[in-house]
Amino acid sequence: MSGTRVETGDPTSHALARLEQAVERLAEAAAQPRVVAAPGEGVPRAAVAAIADRLDETIARLRAALGEDQ
Repeated sequence: MSGTRVETGDPTSHALARLEQAVERLAEAAAQPRVVAAPGEGVPRAAVAAIADRLDETIARLRAALGEDQ
């Protein structure tokens, strides 16, 4: 993958490399054509909201670990 760092024995570098790979996979998925589901089909809104909440919590933990203000 483009932009992936060479991993070292450093746990922080390893975590950063894994994060970069995950973001790359998200970007690739977001670039795929969208399929419009019929009403009542597709991912339930509650599931989407749960994923969004989990992502927000993960970003907050990452910012706290990096010492960034939110």
